[in-house]
This record gives sequence, structure tokens and C-alpha cells, in this order.
Amino acid sequence: MRFFKSGGGVLLADKPKKDAGKSLRLNMIINYLNKKTPYGGVTVREMAEKYGVTERQVHRDLNAIQNDLGVALVKKEQPVEGRKSVFYRLAAGYLPSIDPDKATAIFLSLIQQQGSALTGHLDEFKDALISTLFRYHYNPRELAVDKLQNRVHLVEETLAEPERVGKLFAKLVGALKNCHRVKLWYYAAYSGEVTRRVVEPYGLICKRKNWYLVAHCLERQNIRVFRVDQIEDVHPRAGEKFAYPPDFNLREYMASSWGVINDGEEYRVKLKFSKPVAYRAAKMVYHPSQAVEEELPDGSIIIAFKVCGITEMKTWIVQWGDMVEVLEPDWLREGMRKMAERIFNIYHRRPGDGH
Repeated sequence: MRFFKSGGGVLLADKPKKDAGKSLRLNMIINYLNKKTPYGGVTVREMAEKYGVTERQVHRDLNAIQNDLGVALVKKEQPVEGRKSVFYRLAAGYLPSIDPDKATAIFLSLIQQQGSALTGHLDEFKDALISTLFRYHYNPRELAVDKLQNRVHLVEETLAEPERVGKLFAKLVGALKNCHRVKLWYYAAYSGEVTRRVVEPYGLICKRKNWYLVAHCLERQNIRVFRVDQIEDVHPRAGEKFAYPPDFNLREYMASSWGVINDGEEYRVKLKFSKPVAYRAAKMVYHPSQAVEEELPDGSIIIAFKVCGITEMKTWIVQWGDMVEVLEPDWLREGMRKMAERIFNIYHRRPGDGH
């Protein structure tokens, strides 16, 4: 082993190129196995041809991967075109090694889920990120995730009970994957009561870190959307399978919706954004149908949308205050005027006065 001195200390020199080449090939084989594992694995012959070595060398490499690197492999015989072939795959998948900058970006995306239904898994994700992304090439200290976590502050709404919601969310995901019915205890805001429903889960929607279940309600015999944090309890019915409708497409079903409500009624809405917010409005895509129709001399812009679920859109418009004006349709303009009147009446009276 060769050594060299640096800054008064003794460091290990780089390994010979031959060993470096072997190390690189082993990692390439692991990455390839990881890629092919979901499809049943890969044969020794395929690996030999891919990396330009003999099949005997591939067998030695596979032994090194298992015995030296501790990566468990599964060997299975499968018929291919009438002939039996031996396939190798990973016993468990892993994240391929990536550079620290990309690993940091992944970690930042995880931090965004703090206070959501996924909160309970964040520490597990962080540990897995460190142990797998840096398993072969990098030093985990390069990521400095703890320091980074202390220097990132999120200004977001959070769930009051993220752990409880997370457990219910996991049950819903399981029902979604396995196509079995679930019984829900759901708080209906319009009635203020907890109702019981048996539903067939079709999909999940995420809006501003809040999750919604799209499901076929057996009681209503129609598709309904349930906000996950308003679900009080979930009882999976693993014995009651259902057939996912082949003609249902979640993206298409929600395509026109402003938020999570699809009421089937689509309208063309024109909004005028005042100069102070025009630049920001033009740089954001709030809906796929969004189109800038006109840029006015005073710096304001007119943006048109073609959407359904106008009830949700009205609450979004209110957030802009006097910076946004509804131009079309007339009935929506009138509805916003009445809403503004009600808000005015609340603040016109003294605090504590009657309703």
C-alpha cells in the first residue's frame, strides 16, 4: 500500500488503477442489477457482454458484491424462449449513488413534507438517504444534513396531528395499491357530523401538502373526494376486492378542476391582475388552461382560465384582495361583490357585536 504526506499528516494514496477499475465495475453491476431487479433480474451472459469481461469474471464480481460489499443477491432459474436461464437480482432495492448536490436537493424535498401526512417517515427517509446514497462513493459528512436542516425554515400550514393522519394515510395507500374497499369515518364540514362510508379508492390528490382521497362511494354511488385529515378512522376491508374501472383516468378526471372539486360544470373565467402582482401572476402557472390574454398600458394583465370547481377558485381570488378583479363571467363577478360586502360587514361593526 502506498502512502503520502499532506499537511503533516499521513493519508492513504489512491489505489492502483486496476483496483479502481474493478471497484467501478462492481458499482456499475450493482446499479444495473438494481435497474433490472423489478423485471426479474439479469443473466451472467448479459453482464459479461455489457461490461466486456468473461462470464467467469462476472461470477467473481458477483461473489465480491455479496461477500465483500454485503449486498444480498437472489439467484433464480427462469425459462426464456424454451430454455432455462439463471437470473440474478438484488434481494432488496437501493438508491444508486449520486453526487452530494443532488442528494441535498432530495433531502430538501423531504423537508418540505414536515407537518404533513408523511411526517412520521422523515427521519427514516433521512437515515436511508445517508446510508444508501453514500454507500460506496461518498462520505456522508459531505451532505451535512443536520446543519442544513437547521438553516431551512418552512412557512407552511401544518397538520395538528400529523402522526395520526400519517397512519390513516398509510392504510389508504395500501387499499389503493391492493384494490380493496375501506370503511371511513369522515367529518363532513357541511353538516358538522361524522359519517360512515364504504368506498373504493381510485386515487390520491395532493394540494398544498394536504392529501385527498378520490374514491367511489358505495352509499352515494358516485365519485367523491375526501380530505384525508378529516377522516377520523379507516378500517381496510382486505377481503372485499374491487375492479378498478379501466375507463377512469385520475389526471383526466381532475384536468379541469381548479382544486380538488370536479362538479362537471366548466366555465371561462377572466381575471385582471393589477400592476403590483402582474409580474408574479404571469410567472406562475395556476392552472393548465391559463393564458395571458392582454397586457394593459397601466402594467396590469388579463389572464383567462377554463375551469370547474369555481367554489374553490373564489376563495383563491379573495386571497389577492384588491389586486385582482373578476371580469367574466358576470355571475362570478356578482358573487365576489356579495362576498366582499359580507367581509365588509364583519369589519364594519365593532368586535364582539352580534352576527
